[in-house]
Amino acid sequence: QGRMDIYAALMQTLIPLTEGLIDIADTCTLCGICDQQCHFITGMRPVTVMESLKDEIKSRREKGEPVQSPIRDDILEKLRNITGPEWASNDPAVLAAYADDPFPLKSREMPRCVVLPGSTEETAAVVKLARKHKIPTAVRGSGGSVYGMVFTEGIVIDMSRMKKITIDPVNWSASIGAGVTAFELQQAASGQGLRANTAEPAATVCGNIICTGLFSTWGAAYGTMADNFIDMEFVNEEGGVFHLSDPKAPNLYAYEHHPKTPPGICTRAVVPLYPVTDDEESLLIPFADFDSAVSLARELNVRR
Repeated sequence: QGRMDIYAALMQTLIPLTEGLIDIADTCTLCGICDQQCHFITGMRPVTVMESLKDEIKSRREKGEPVQSPIRDDILEKLRNITGPEWASNDPAVLAAYADDPFPLKSREMPRCVVLPGSTEETAAVVKLARKHKIPTAVRGSGGSVYGMVFTEGIVIDMSRMKKITIDPVNWSASIGAGVTAFELQQAASGQGLRANTAEPAATVCGNIICTGLFSTWGAAYGTMADNFIDMEFVNEEGGVFHLSDPKAPNLYAYEHHPKTPPGICTRAVVPLYPVTDDEESLLIPFADFDSAVSLARELNVRR
């Protein structure tokens, strides 16, 4: 989705030809993995768009169009001191990937810069820096938001770098970073004969638990809301770190008659896994009507 947004921004003259844009085009190998994922979820074909982006940039460079460098920003340099120079940017082409989503009631909003922390400690340092300089922030997971809530004129904190997965087969659990997607967790769990309760493949697991309680096709068997985590680690608004297992931690899913804001940025979660048994079966039968489906389901349940 991000690279498609970049191409759209370029063709609408919202961004110039930049160093970052050239790097994005040059480093894409057109391997097709994004097509397999994005087409399954949204029907999009990002490889076709990337082919067009490569052609467009090649044409502009051959015509001698000047390449612009990002402007110097002291905050950006401080962010790079936290994460390393390659993990923070204010290149307009990079920012364009963080300035839009499918939500129809929110207009495009270019951030000041984007940073990808690689750990809880780096995330805390970024939050403290933003708080010290009174810069607004927005947190981003896999980039699949459709609510218009991942934009800011300040710093976008992209959690997708935090990909560590540790499977504990004895205790049927996994420790996962905030950037781990449902597909990645399911793949790792499957290798141990286990299954994770996850939603759509491209969504981050931590983000799903925080935003929706993680609704999935297995929710009837494995639960939802607080059923989907054993513990979670957060960086709060002051840059402090806490766990939901702490005695004074907030109860994310307590029943209240008003909207609740997240207690901070989730950086890690310990989630339950479930065994895959040898007697599992699946059945696909076309039905003429709903009553027929219900009748067969009841009959199969009695037989078992």
